[in-house]
Amino acid sequence: MKFDHRAASLCALVFLTVAAPSYGADRMRAGQWNGTTVVGDRTFSSSSCLSRSDADAMNGDSNSIRLYLETIISPGICKITDVKATGNQVIYTASCGSAPSRVVTASYHGDSFEGSDSTGTKTAAKLVGPCK
Repeated sequence: MKFDHRAASLCALVFLTVAAPSYGADRMRAGQWNGTTVVGDRTFSSSSCLSRSDADAMNGDSNSIRLYLETIISPGICKITDVKATGNQVIYTASCGSAPSRVVTASYHGDSFEGSDSTGTKTAAKLVGPCK
């Protein structure tokens, strides 16, 4: 089977940017987030700067999260649907290209998160400081 690095990177981006539970405390804080995504036997590192306005969107309700994701991931690449934010958990469906839809579940802890999808991809990230 041919490995699609672009799809793995996109999956990591989706995981990094959807870090948001639905409760009063910040789900994500602005700053530099470093993470890893494991797809099969391969591990990918990622780093992403989350601005204050991006963090505000991710700290909003399910619709706010969906709208934010649509600004950073073209619906032509991946369609994000069924976004649900409850407590410290976010669940959504990502349909990317001709690949089967994936159900993504992520849990957030203020300055860190971990998640997985229905294909077995796993990710984790933590806030490491101000944006570089």
